[in-house]
Amino acid sequence: MNKTSTTNIRKRTMPRICKTVIIFFFIGMLIGTLVGKLFNPIILPVLKTIYSETISALPSMDIPSDQIVLSSFSRNIKFVMLLFIFSMTDLWRYYCLVFSVYTGFSNGLLLYFNLSLYDFAGIANYTCCIMPQYLVFVPAFLFIIMKLHRINCLDETKQKGKLLLKQFPLFLLSILLILIGSLAEGCINPLLLMHLAN
Repeated sequence: MNKTSTTNIRKRTMPRICKTVIIFFFIGMLIGTLVGKLFNPIILPVLKTIYSETISALPSMDIPSDQIVLSSFSRNIKFVMLLFIFSMTDLWRYYCLVFSVYTGFSNGLLLYFNLSLYDFAGIANYTCCIMPQYLVFVPAFLFIIMKLHRINCLDETKQKGKLLLKQFPLFLLSILLILIGSLAEGCINPLLLMHLAN
């Protein structure tokens, strides 16, 4: 296979992994909603009490935004680091799929419980819970996955040292993107949640 045809194949596979990640996210989201529905009679009353009390108490709660930023950054940077680690192994694609299903599953549960508690108004509640940080995190993670996939595919020597050097600039950019998303979650998202409580 000549170099041009090999490059074309790689170009075609790059968006494919992104599409696959998105598909598996929605599969995970569907599973999350089904699990929520399955355990609805058991855990919904307890969760409803906790969720309602938490939302109602938000205006009087004094949680420093820097703590939220730090918590969000710590949580998301772990996912990024795992993406980088697994990108140097043969389990790279499998981890991407597991990561997508897990993220979709947690969002599916959150969406289902909001719908269960507030009917169609729960969609607005769910949106308030994930915005605006998801406007940064979703494109950021898709971008990171695409770039790591490109580096992984273009590395013909399969030497981990060279892979690490190729990934380092992307890792620095990833830190910046996660920091921006975390700042959005810590500084803007609480305002939306407080508006939700009023």
